[in-house]
Amino acid sequence: MRINTLESSIAEHQPLPDKIANFVREAIIVGKLKPGEKVSEAKLAEELHISRTPIREAIRMLESEGFVSIIPRRGTIVSEFSLEDLYEYFQIKACLEAFAAASVVDLLSDRDLSKLKRLNEEEMSVIKAGDFSHYLRIHEDFHQTFLTRTGNRKLALLMQQLGFHIRRLEKIFNDHPEIFITCSETHGDLISAFESRDPKRVREIVEQNILNIAENIRQYEDDLQGNGAT
Repeated sequence: MRINTLESSIAEHQPLPDKIANFVREAIIVGKLKPGEKVSEAKLAEELHISRTPIREAIRMLESEGFVSIIPRRGTIVSEFSLEDLYEYFQIKACLEAFAAASVVDLLSDRDLSKLKRLNEEEMSVIKAGDFSHYLRIHEDFHQTFLTRTGNRKLALLMQQLGFHIRRLEKIFNDHPEIFITCSETHGDLISAFESRDPKRVREIVEQNILNIAENIRQYEDDLQGNGAT
């Protein structure tokens, strides 16, 4: 793995261990570092011209997140990632995101609701046009519109960490965006539930949508394995 691209960003205002962890995590997510591959502290230190202390801190962060495993006499290894892992992460996401959505029912403004309606219309439009890469970006914007209203920093952190793991197999979503299309078809119901200030209904819709994604993923097991899942 070459990490020279990190050198130019080392001076940015972010703790060095965080910067290193972000870079190594991204290398894992995009597949530059494969499951089972060794992450060498010595190589990182040599290429970045820094001591191994911040690198060790970064490795510990990644270990706590489940991206790497520290194995005696073998060193730091990129953790395996399976179809079952992905399925379980989506189950957790369903619980957390449904809770988050229900908690902001009374916090969404008319402007927020108008934005959700506009994004839902854009989703349907790009689906008809077959522009699925654009669709996935709109889909993410739709969910972030209400998730950012929670104000719960710990919840936001948990959701972010889930997102990191789910992105380890993001290619499958780019190749098969139809996994998400049924979600967009029910976003209109979600908007109506938000407008009615009905937290129970909001929670049900969000939870079921994400669980449906989890079930749909199972039909792409061969593709997932081809992208590094076990």
